[in-house]
Amino acid sequence: MATKTKSAKITSVKKGEIYETNSGQLIEVTSGRLTDEGEHGASFEGRTIEFNLETGHPNRAKTTDRFYLDELAKKLSKKDYDEWVEIGRREAEALTDAKAPAPETVLAKATKPAAAKPAKVRQPKVAGKLSQLDAAVKVMTEAGQPMTTKAMIEAMAAQGYWTSPGGATPWATLYSALIREIANKGDESRFAKVDRGQFTLNAGTAPAAKPAAKATGKKAAKKSKPADGTPGPKSVSDLFKI
Repeated sequence: MATKTKSAKITSVKKGEIYETNSGQLIEVTSGRLTDEGEHGASFEGRTIEFNLETGHPNRAKTTDRFYLDELAKKLSKKDYDEWVEIGRREAEALTDAKAPAPETVLAKATKPAAAKPAKVRQPKVAGKLSQLDAAVKVMTEAGQPMTTKAMIEAMAAQGYWTSPGGATPWATLYSALIREIANKGDESRFAKVDRGQFTLNAGTAPAAKPAAKATGKKAAKKSKPADGTPGPKSVSDLFKI
């Protein structure tokens, strides 16, 4: 079993690099010159990056601040940052779709009624095949702890519950679907977002316990006696005997 290796301590930074802090915040280095802060360690100048869900774009703080090297958890590669931005955009799109009002019905002028289109025949679901969201419920139930969408996709594929039909970013598609269900269904959603990029199941989503089996055999067939202890009639005809 592979053990999780501890990331190396960050001892220097360069201008333009982006780091994730221990609290999950993104910091862009604006100056790599370090300042010794005594017992607090070395600090550098940088600015925070936050994703604006209203605009669908990341925002860099207009002012800079001092940050400590000890606060940094890891350096983000260009791929890591692009994935972070993609997740933010998916979440923004899902929230926008959820808040969009239903289109108003517009009264059209009297025209020749259009011919009714034949109803589409929905293909029956293949037995045993789970949807992406159903598979997410299954892997999170088995994990018993919050998961990222990437971890869910990997677990789905490993267990054979669901595999991507060919999409380049199935984890981003799943992220969007989870956010959309949470926004649309609220407390009735099967999912809940607990941290940046992490989801868990709502309490009511856990599988219901099986009902207790009914008693069988001699104990079930045993007749109860009246409260006064007198034996009851053996048959219906006994009720009419004088």
